[in-house]
Amino acid sequence: MSQNLVCLDIGSQNIHIIQGKYNKNIIAIRDAIECPIPVGVFHDGRIEDFELLRSTIRSSLTSNKIKGKNAVITTQSTSVITRDILLPAADRKQLENMVKYEIEQYLPIVASEYIVEYTVVGEVIEDGVTKYKIQVAAMPINMVENFTNLIKECDLKPIALDLHFNAVAKLFSKKVSINGEIFNSEKTYAFIDLGHHSITIHILNMGKLAFSRIINLGSKEIDDEISMAFNISLDQAEKKKIKEANLDPEVFDEHMSDQCNDIIRSKVDIWLSEIQKIFQYYISRTTGNRIEGIYLMGGASGLKALAKYVEQALNLKTQTIANLDIIKLDKKISELNSMNFINALGGLIRYE
Repeated sequence: MSQNLVCLDIGSQNIHIIQGKYNKNIIAIRDAIECPIPVGVFHDGRIEDFELLRSTIRSSLTSNKIKGKNAVITTQSTSVITRDILLPAADRKQLENMVKYEIEQYLPIVASEYIVEYTVVGEVIEDGVTKYKIQVAAMPINMVENFTNLIKECDLKPIALDLHFNAVAKLFSKKVSINGEIFNSEKTYAFIDLGHHSITIHILNMGKLAFSRIINLGSKEIDDEISMAFNISLDQAEKKKIKEANLDPEVFDEHMSDQCNDIIRSKVDIWLSEIQKIFQYYISRTTGNRIEGIYLMGGASGLKALAKYVEQALNLKTQTIANLDIIKLDKKISELNSMNFINALGGLIRYE
């Protein structure tokens, strides 16, 4: 039986909060809010000002009359270690022990200091032996405890702590239409989350997560440079970026200078260079690996004509996620900016 959940997607600049439930391939949304995070409160999965983050969340829940108690947090951090490993087929208890042993042998961590979770994503036969393809994620225990305490201090009941790559994989492993087109899960797509402090690339193959990486670049760098170039505040710079950005290659004239868009293009070009390196690495890992399309999401994906600019640069069909057909909005919600709520939507999908 599906249950009503409050999912808090804690990013570097905003918290996206959704109240709703997932049932029979429909995500029914009762509430959806975007809440700015004060500067210096949260960074790369680390809570740096617990009290201010707690009060920010509590006031948002109260002012928006969100009364659900069962809560999920979804986030990401470079402190989370992820690995793909191959292990002999075994029962869950044996696998659990083998996973912890393997991750401790090959990584500079003490397994007892991490919460280690794994997912079996496939099977292969190697020398006549059935083996599991396993994705492993390890998060520092103190980080898990801080999130658990945060939920409790917000007068909520912790149900799960999810990670962005898992939330995205769950959401797009379903039968879903993106922007009115049926998503072909048999192909390989890159989902690129363009955040304030970081860019995250999730590559899905055959409806399952094949690869995920974080790039330490984000839209804040654009704001910083616009702020300096025009001698305005960061808030004013962000507004100027959103209002004036136009990355449409067809309207760009190299002989006409537009300082704001010149700054935006120069930073986006750096993003694309790093994204291309990630793509090349993924493709080189295994014979037959390829990427057949790109979906953009996250705050910076709203820059005008960004998808068109990326498509021309990387020569791959690119779309910004504007709507998903599996979302059913409560009548009090006029619209949902899907590209900003992808991680929270995926966080609502729980498996028994």
